Amino acid sequence: MLNDTNFRQYCQSSTWYRPGLKVLVACSGGVDSTVLLHLLKSLPQIQISMVHFDHRLRGIDSDADRAFVEDMALRLGYPVHVISEDIGDYASQNGLSIEEAGSIRRRSQFLALKDQLGLHFVATGQNEDDQIETIFMNLYQGSGISGLMGISEYTNSFIRPILKYSRLEIMEYAENHKLQFRIDKSNSDTSFLRNNIRANFIPGLTQNNDHELKACIQSINQAAQALSDMIKTSIEDIDIKEFNTYSASKIALGMGEVPGYFSPIQKAIFDRAFQLISSRPQGISSSHFKALKSLLGDEAIGKEIHLPAAVTACRHRAGISLYKKSDYCWSRTQLSVSDVGKFPFFSIEYSSSNLEDHIQDPSYFWNVYPLEAYRLRVVEPGDSLVIDATGRSIAINQVLQSARVATYLKEYYPVLEHEGEIQWVPGIRTAFPALVSEKIPQEKELRHCMRVQFQEGTFE
Repeated sequence: MLNDTNFRQYCQSSTWYRPGLKVLVACSGGVDSTVLLHLLKSLPQIQISMVHFDHRLRGIDSDADRAFVEDMALRLGYPVHVISEDIGDYASQNGLSIEEAGSIRRRSQFLALKDQLGLHFVATGQNEDDQIETIFMNLYQGSGISGLMGISEYTNSFIRPILKYSRLEIMEYAENHKLQFRIDKSNSDTSFLRNNIRANFIPGLTQNNDHELKACIQSINQAAQALSDMIKTSIEDIDIKEFNTYSASKIALGMGEVPGYFSPIQKAIFDRAFQLISSRPQGISSSHFKALKSLLGDEAIGKEIHLPAAVTACRHRAGISLYKKSDYCWSRTQLSVSDVGKFPFFSIEYSSSNLEDHIQDPSYFWNVYPLEAYRLRVVEPGDSLVIDATGRSIAINQVLQSARVATYLKEYYPVLEHEGEIQWVPGIRTAFPALVSEKIPQEKELRHCMRVQFQEGTFE
């Protein structure tokens, strides 16, 4: 039974509770968040702030929701923050459903506001019925083991204090305390998957065995959490390697034993890699999983799969890499010693070094002209490099191919040119006219140079 006393005892026994707790409560104006606010008032030594997210989807109804929440905050004496975004526009631009787009943006904005205000947690009003609906949604969409966990009661940033209570208990609490709340008419629109499951699927299951279903869901949730924790620990130690650089990151999956794993374990690996690179809590759909499995064979080398959140999966010789192409774009051209020299997957250091120590090392380029006379740019179609005294040249793409530059990085690879002639393919080869002869350095001689260092995994 949901009442102030039981709720207070439950919260005070929870690992997330502490004296002086500072919480940002997400309030839509609906019954769940309204009851949550009313219940949290009963907790001693708690500081409450409110946040309302306006999705700009329901016209005057959205305006009325916002006004209701602002009035409630005024009556309760809590500060309220209103965030307004066009979720329909965000969904269309990113190829997402309205539900998914709203979830992503709410989570991102709530976390940012929590950190900005210096609060401990974001509190949201999901209930036991939401948990059941979420698990069935995940099953329908093929989200695998991670989807069976449903909604977590407590994470590092979110708490869901009424997750153990049913929608019926919450409604009864609202009626007993004569609480006013808003009703979102879109919740009856069965074109949304969650609403369809709520209206047409769950009632048939719960008609005569509601208690058994909830007990079963709880058992599945606990088992999935334990299994997921075991898998996560294993795959991050063995199968997943994360590369972070100055402005980009990628997730590398070595082939190893992955092709022979049980299908749900494969999906867990892809889910975790996608979560790490996309910063989204959810994994991939069953259709995207099927597409990713097509990359496991050697015949798929060079093939790409496009995933949500602008993530690309590319199969190369060593395995599969997940990355965002936008992270690898760069436009730096003219060089300057005042520049930091850090690029998405490599860095350039400008210094002086002993010439004879690195004379044949392609990671070094020895300046003949002032640094500003050189231009560093992305490789372009038709680029070539002079390789001998006769003026014979070779295509840069062939140079990159021979050096086994990762397929997905070839279009972003740097070249150094002077007056339109390529002098250096960093880390691979220096043009013949720019080479320093081994006969020149007779003694220890310091010369100005550039040195390149690449992200691990640039070369396969």
